[in-house]
Amino acid sequence: MQSRIRSGPAVLVIAALTASLAVGAACNRFDKSQVPVVTVGKGLRPEISWTSFPAYLLHVYEGAEDRNGLGVLWSVAGTGGYENALKSPVIYGVPPAGSEYAGAPPLVAGRTYTVTVTRKDEKGSGEGFSNTRQRYIGVRTFVAEAGPGDPGRAP
Repeated sequence: MQSRIRSGPAVLVIAALTASLAVGAACNRFDKSQVPVVTVGKGLRPEISWTSFPAYLLHVYEGAEDRNGLGVLWSVAGTGGYENALKSPVIYGVPPAGSEYAGAPPLVAGRTYTVTVTRKDEKGSGEGFSNTRQRYIGVRTFVAEAGPGDPGRAP
């Protein structure tokens, strides 16, 4: 009697493990140093800055939360298309030179706002399922305060 060895399931398991190791090796790990650290100045048109690299997109929301692109009060990106081309600092409501973005209404003193600054991962690659890019988002929530030169504030 001849003994038969089933190799089908074992081969599939080995192939799956090999593929999983290959994907893991190609994985682009999250780099915490790439997350923008956002600061917001005083005034109803405050200076918004971040460290230490150019960003792709800046959003300002009314309220104390990042709404992930929904209900944006003001949005601006750099002039380089889909690149990290937005340089710090930016004055709220003043689009960078050469951009196609509109200005924004002044903030209201005493109201809470949230700023998000998004950087695209320059180390990742691929598209769709094979995408290894990370998104780095810095968030800062603040209460608008009238500063020198703002309407309703003594000089």
